[in-house]
Amino acid sequence: MSVSRLMPWLVAVLVVVVVGGATVWGRQQDTARRAAEGRADEAEAALASLQASVTAVARAQAATATAVAAAASQPEVSLRNSLDLVLEAYKDPSAAHLAALQAAFDPPALNVERPEAEHLISGGTHLGGQSAYDLEVLGTTAQGDRTQIQTREQWVYDEVDAQNRRSRCIRQETEQTYTLRRAQAAWIVADVQLTSPGPPRDC
Repeated sequence: MSVSRLMPWLVAVLVVVVVGGATVWGRQQDTARRAAEGRADEAEAALASLQASVTAVARAQAATATAVAAAASQPEVSLRNSLDLVLEAYKDPSAAHLAALQAAFDPPALNVERPEAEHLISGGTHLGGQSAYDLEVLGTTAQGDRTQIQTREQWVYDEVDAQNRRSRCIRQETEQTYTLRRAQAAWIVADVQLTSPGPPRDC
């Protein structure tokens, strides 16, 4: 068979080979493109997750810094928190609550708050019902790492027994001066001076 007769067949075979190769190459390119797109999507998702985590950490750090700054710059807030601990200790004079008082009050100040807790423990009672306190700040004086706060307070001592039956309820108004000392990022009640203790009244 002459070359001239084989030429059409050779051309046909060459065309099939070229078309087949182009098809395979196209499929490979499409597969590679899809794989690249998949990796890009995964990277984008990972980046978004990382950004969200960084944002959450930054917000948490900012909130913590704000809270620390507030506690450090506002001894009145620390005083109210300490008095909240006193009320909770009177409501439940347990070892845990009394230990919390020891962390918030220096011994001279704790000596002012302890007698009521000892009274409740000895009588097998605790505060409940209407028990609460109202605090009015009359003045604040900063003295370096110490701050004096003058207050007028009204406390309601609604004493109940283990069955929550009222045993006594008195209301007492007092004025006092608290001395707070700075302790790192917080304030500790160092001393309490009663300046105008009012007589207790029945609720």
